[in-house]
Amino acid sequence: MLTVKEISDLTGVSVRALHYYDEIGLFTHTERSASGYRLYDNESLEILIQILFFREFDIPLKKIKTILNETTPGRKNSLLMQKIALTAKKDYMGCLISSIDSILNGISLKTDLLIETKTKMNEKFQTFLLDAPDNIKQII
Repeated sequence: MLTVKEISDLTGVSVRALHYYDEIGLFTHTERSASGYRLYDNESLEILIQILFFREFDIPLKKIKTILNETTPGRKNSLLMQKIALTAKKDYMGCLISSIDSILNGISLKTDLLIETKTKMNEKFQTFLLDAPDNIKQII
């Protein structure tokens, strides 16, 4: 079992945010210690990873809660779709970093590459949405 502080250190999500997620029923603790501290198991950590995925795409917490409460697709398929979308976002971020490096080094910016990478990221996220269950499509 992990404490809120340990989850925070592991994920980079603030303790306050984790407490708020618990208050709104988005990411609830598994049990409490004898001292009253919130404790989380590995399954809870998997849920938090899914929350972080949806937050990366600026999906509001209320919609994330609805998604997590209503979806029952296979966990593996869901995680594979999320991985594809996050990999596309990572590639786009890498392209942005390269563009900044180019500007800092006085090299002409390759806007075509930036646009192409952004387009690919959006296409991969759209693919994620196409493969998602209907209830998720309606929410997002």
